[in-house]
Amino acid sequence: MQNLIFLVNDEPYCLWGFDLPKRNDEFLRGLDAGYFEYCLNAHLATEDEQRASVALRTTLHHALETLFSLLGAYVQAPDCPYAWIAKCSTSDLREFVQRVSRSDPNIFTKLNISSASWPLVAEAIFATYLPGSDKQKRTVACFSKVWSYLAQDFQNANYIDEYNSLKHGFRVKRGGFSLAIGKEPSYGVPPPDGEMHLMGKSDFGTSFFKIESIGSNKKNRSIRAHRTSVNWSPERDILSLQLAYMSLNNVISALRIVNGWPAPECAFIRPENDDDFDKPWQYTPSVMSINFDHVVDEQNTVLVTKKELLEKVYGDSES
Repeated sequence: MQNLIFLVNDEPYCLWGFDLPKRNDEFLRGLDAGYFEYCLNAHLATEDEQRASVALRTTLHHALETLFSLLGAYVQAPDCPYAWIAKCSTSDLREFVQRVSRSDPNIFTKLNISSASWPLVAEAIFATYLPGSDKQKRTVACFSKVWSYLAQDFQNANYIDEYNSLKHGFRVKRGGFSLAIGKEPSYGVPPPDGEMHLMGKSDFGTSFFKIESIGSNKKNRSIRAHRTSVNWSPERDILSLQLAYMSLNNVISALRIVNGWPAPECAFIRPENDDDFDKPWQYTPSVMSINFDHVVDEQNTVLVTKKELLEKVYGDSES
């Protein structure tokens, strides 16, 4: 019987089995970064731009979740990535990404690096890619910067809510929004259209409802729906997805090499020009999100507990 000890952030686990290396090899052979390239090409080929933009946005969210899951497994459990991913909840993963983004020196790692930060993780991943060359150094710097940018998107609260709305029941209205401001001639009277100043707009995006608790009392079962709208740039999503696909390919290659695969069999890919790493963020909408809604004052609602609500639904069992 074999066993492997690993940590998810700071939580320890011990994996047992009779053929752990074989199972790890089976997992690594099944990884397919090309799936995301396939999705990208398939959605780009359609003529329905609005539906394609939603599909690409969902694919990008999925790709980032996959990328950071594999990066986390590479850092903390390269000898059993499938077990690390299985034990890493979504909140665990966001905590890990946040800790690496701030170069937390206390993250446990099985890699031969002094601490887990995007530059040092990138150095480990590209250790066998043109070693000692200027191109290797530039590649490390470019991908580490991209991962830090993508990490910000991965932890963006509006994007998290959007992804949940997209993948769970498709609770979104597609299409972007515009924001314009103007001075009211008098209270409550909207200014003429000609006096409104456009702050930003996009034809692509989503609007959805986020359910929030009212007040801070954890026993209160009163909730409200908060309308949120997010603008996208399809160009940014497409270019980000390309970089996410390349990143996934490279992390998978690094995982395979760490587990004994011959380096020549593990390809690393990157954009042709260093400037291409910065292109997604050149297409950022001027107004990316908005949260306009009614104010729900806790003082105008009633604090209701679980017991009180069940009594209203089923009636007082003692009566």
